[in-house]
Formats: sequence, structure tokens, C-alpha cells
Amino acid sequence: MFAGQLDTPEPSVRLVRPVVERDASLSLQWLGGEHGRTTMLMMGVPADLIEAPTLDHEKSRISSFINRDDQYNWMIERDSSVIGSIWVDCRASAVLGAPAVSCMIGDPAARGRGTARHALMAVVQFLFGREASEVFARALVCNYISAGLLTIAGFARLNEPYADPDDGLRWQNFVIRHPQRRGTPASNPAKPAS
Repeated sequence: MFAGQLDTPEPSVRLVRPVVERDASLSLQWLGGEHGRTTMLMMGVPADLIEAPTLDHEKSRISSFINRDDQYNWMIERDSSVIGSIWVDCRASAVLGAPAVSCMIGDPAARGRGTARHALMAVVQFLFGREASEVFARALVCNYISAGLLTIAGFARLNEPYADPDDGLRWQNFVIRHPQRRGTPASNPAKPAS
């Protein structure tokens, strides 16, 4: 679902509505080839589940972003060009509380410029404005770049790393807490098994 455009602390970066026709072809570029495979691996997609993207699949996936009622979705725009996506899962999983934010800068030329940090900060403020007391995220233990990004954006490590029971990959959970609110136990699942 789309909750409206969000501005970020950086005027050149804003979060905009997903548009199937525009974003499917961009996604196809971002996720194709060896670079796309590496991106998917670093996002936690198991190697045996990575398939070459097709335009029809990407159109379907982006349509589902727009129509879901359990997830907020935005495309990340920098200098009027869409370069990635950011989304929030509104329901907790067995291993991660909710709301939980994830981010992907798909265009390799746009990485390392602070865009993801600005996008994360805007989404966290949006969620705090919707009464969230905590916002969660996670990164693969081996993905130092994502872990560093979350730390720079104000997230703190939560519990110890764990092996996800669904994919077997090792993850580290993170949380950022609203300075004046306290989280409820229901928003944070029990510490995952190692």
C-alpha cells in the first residue's frame, strides 16, 4: 500500500508511489545479471531461489506492492530518477518485530551517497508519526554495509545473531526506539533460536 509521498532530510531524495510500467523495467535492470544476483544474495534471498527476472514477473511483483494491505511501499527517487525501493512489513514474523523496514538501492551508481540513510530516516519518522514506539530491521550477518547503514541511521543491534528457520541464513536484528515511547512486548518477538 502507498501512504503518500515522503520527503527526506535531503531535498534531492524523496519517496514516491510505485508505478508498474516505470518500475518493472528498472527492477529488471537492477536484478538482472551477476550484479543483480549479488544484490539478491545480500538481501537474503537464498541462492537456489534466485531466478533470472522477467518483465512480467516484475510487473506482477510491483502490482502486489501497490495492492498489499500489510506492507507500505515506496520507490526511492534521487534527483528525479528512481534508484531503489523501501518497504515496511506491518506484521511481525516469528523472528522480527513490526513495523519492520527494508531498503534496496537497485542502481549501483547511486550507492554510497547517503540515499538509503535519508530514506530510512523518513520512513522511521513516518512510522513514529503513526504511533509506532519501535521500528525494526534486519541484515545478514555477512552484510556489513547494511549493518553499518542501519547503525548510522540510528538503529541498535537487538539480541544476538540467529539462523532464520525458514532460510537457514544468519541474520542480525536491529531496532530504533521512539525517544518518548516504550514498546510493548507484542511488537518484539522472543529472541530467535540460534
